[in-house]
Amino acid sequence: MPTVTSQADIALDWRGLIEAILRNPELLKLVEVEVQTLTQTLGEVETLKARQDELKGLRQETTQQLSDAVARGKLLAIQIRSVVRGKVGPRNERLVHFNVAPIRSRKRVVPVKPPDGETSATKPDASVPPPAKPVA
Repeated sequence: MPTVTSQADIALDWRGLIEAILRNPELLKLVEVEVQTLTQTLGEVETLKARQDELKGLRQETTQQLSDAVARGKLLAIQIRSVVRGKVGPRNERLVHFNVAPIRSRKRVVPVKPPDGETSATKPDASVPPPAKPVA
C-alpha cells in the first residue's frame, strides 16, 4: 500500500479508518480507546490546519500592507531630500549626509600627446584603453 504523506490525505485516511471501525462493532470493543484518541487527534489536526490557513491569509495581507508602507516611505524620503536640496542648495557638500549627491564641477582632463607627433594607434604594441563606463 502506498505511503500517505500529505496532511489532507492523512486526515482522509484517518476518517476512513474511524468509519470502518464504527461499522464493525466487534472490532470497536477492542480498539475503542484508540479510536476515541484518534478522533480527538483528527479534530486537533483539522483545527490546526484551519489556523494555519488563516495565518497564511494574514501573512499575505500583512505583506501587502508592508509593501504599501514601504512605497509611501520611499515617496516621503524623496520629498524630504528634495526639500533639503532646495533649502541647502544643490552644490552644498552637506547633501552627502542625506544621501544626495551634490553638483560638483568636473575636472578637465588634458589629453597627453605622444612624442614625435605619432598617434598611439600607429604603434604596433599600442593597447586600446577600455571604453569609459556611462555615469548613471
